Amino acid sequence: MNEVPRFSENFRGLQIEFKLLGGFAVRSPTGEAPILPTAKTRLLAAYLALSAGQYQARSKLCALFWEDRGAEQARASLRNALAAIRAVLGDHILIANREAVMLDPNFVCTDVDELKSLMGRTSATAEAETARRLAAELLEGLTVSGEELTEWLEFERTRCRNLSEALLSKTAEQLAEHGDEAAAVALAQQLVALDPFREKSHRLLMRLYARQGERSLAAAQFQTCRQLLADELGTAPSPQTVALAHELSLDATPTREARRLEVAPSPIQQKAARGADTDFRISIAVLPFLRPVEDADQSFLAEGLAEDLINELSRHKDFLVIARQSTFAFGAGPRLAEHAAQALDVRYVLTGNLRRRGDDLSLGVQLIDTATHRTVWAERYARKLEELFAVQDEIVGLIITAVDAEVRSSERERALRKLPETMDAWEFFHRGLWHVYNFSMDQIEAAEHYFRRATELNPRFALGHAGLAQAAVVRVVWQMSDDIPATLESGLVHARHAVALDGAHPYPHVMLGRLLTCRGELGLAHDHLRIATELNPSYAHAHYAVAQVHIWSGQPAEALPHIDRAIRFSPRDPLLSMFMTVRSVCLFLMGDMTGAEAAARAAIGRQARESWSRLGLAAALVESGRTDEARAAVAEAKALMPNLSIANLDNLIGRMASAPRQRIIEALQRAGLQSCRKKSFNLISQRIALQHSVID
Repeated sequence: MNEVPRFSENFRGLQIEFKLLGGFAVRSPTGEAPILPTAKTRLLAAYLALSAGQYQARSKLCALFWEDRGAEQARASLRNALAAIRAVLGDHILIANREAVMLDPNFVCTDVDELKSLMGRTSATAEAETARRLAAELLEGLTVSGEELTEWLEFERTRCRNLSEALLSKTAEQLAEHGDEAAAVALAQQLVALDPFREKSHRLLMRLYARQGERSLAAAQFQTCRQLLADELGTAPSPQTVALAHELSLDATPTREARRLEVAPSPIQQKAARGADTDFRISIAVLPFLRPVEDADQSFLAEGLAEDLINELSRHKDFLVIARQSTFAFGAGPRLAEHAAQALDVRYVLTGNLRRRGDDLSLGVQLIDTATHRTVWAERYARKLEELFAVQDEIVGLIITAVDAEVRSSERERALRKLPETMDAWEFFHRGLWHVYNFSMDQIEAAEHYFRRATELNPRFALGHAGLAQAAVVRVVWQMSDDIPATLESGLVHARHAVALDGAHPYPHVMLGRLLTCRGELGLAHDHLRIATELNPSYAHAHYAVAQVHIWSGQPAEALPHIDRAIRFSPRDPLLSMFMTVRSVCLFLMGDMTGAEAAARAAIGRQARESWSRLGLAAALVESGRTDEARAAVAEAKALMPNLSIANLDNLIGRMASAPRQRIIEALQRAGLQSCRKKSFNLISQRIALQHSVID
């Protein structure tokens, strides 16, 4: 019998690297690569590595990996597999007791962790080879048996695939910015191969080809994209893709079939638009959560969670939620999503699976866009059964917050794909939202155009008027107007009209509250923002606005919980850097300079060219006695905003309570910010676009 290869004794106790993308391998710090003896043992090691530091119940592992065996035989198989892992990788790597096991996170690292880390560092540039390596499929070549194990692997592969596509896209764009077009082209080609229906990938490749002078290749890529969409999805390229073709002077004349598709929306497009045509709401159905047949006693949990989600989603004015009496008739689980969506005439389906192993409960949730056959969001939650009822509201809240954010992002992207002549008021509004979150003068003007079109199509559409109010907020706060008072008054007119049309929707109240804050009417602003948070307790922008009112009122301690809720409720928000900057100001005013510095640096890390966060950093540093560092932070802010001065800053915080306003100004004066007198603070639109670019 051949001896199992194992690490030499010299390297016991050192960190072991798990290569899980593109197959399975383990390596020591010196490159030794022993092989675990069986496919099941390798899969178990991968499962434990992906959850290193988290105990996994032995009963759960037995049911997951050896579901076809009796309890005693399964436990014996688990013991043998764990013994093999110890023998090959070392005793130190496993932490175990009679009930559960885990891999020690101090001695384990994975390439999946590397992938997550790179995506979390927005300012970092990955090497092309690193991005290419991390785009491989999770545990490629490993096959599994058993429904639950197959489900787990598919779920994790989808999550890794989404991360790797985002990393490839980001790295290709960064390489192109640094002049390495050849490497960028190679990554863009890989990106197109991974997801041929992602138009942004095709556009990136078209731009890169044109940049290299290969116009024929750019034109061929456009034709490939157009033909693929027509053949497979029955749709035409988005206006963005067609506009790029014209910009690059490519032949964008559609074929006869493509011309027909551009004029007449496909059945999928027609069906997906019907709900919005009638009542301007996002249509969604919540199916019961799938549970194993043998866990009949858990049906009340599976149905109860789904019913709670239905009730909570129904509180959101933008969602048309199908009642449980209709959705529960279709049964449970993701496999029924498209059938249920067709029968119920909805676009989105929320569903998942619920599994119990002893005292452990696992909940997997998926949000499916049935019009594009894509899972747009997926997450997994694990709790002890005894904790379920205590944390059920928390889990439902987390799911609702994530679904709300993902659906709204999806709707904005969907609106961008439509030709203006085929758009309704709802879609004009969401297209306007996409532009307003780009924070540049030309984008704000485009947003105002689409918001006006929404109100022209339906004068009683409250969200269109609220959108015009939001555009006014951007112009006032970032001083993108030659007549700030007139812009403020115009925004207030639209905001008040939106509230009058639909006072049960939180968005108009938030816009009215923010404009009232700008005018210094803090009591009335707080009243409207309180209504917004009552209408939708998980609305991040409402809590962000409440935090601002408290800061302007000289109440930083009251502001802090609200800004923390905003960050928790929308961790990928287009305004996240501003959320973190407001948090920095709160902590600064409360005397916590360490926390203020950390929050400001987090904001800078989120948006590398963000300037307001650098002022927050400078204030915290100067109060900590680090004047040279504070002056450097102010210099960086002025490099991004050449007109920055105390006078211009006071245009924004002039209506703040006297004590916090004076403290901020004095700190920044000590940090070197000069008191140049300006009437208004006109930010350069290109810099604003760089500072507040929307997270893709």
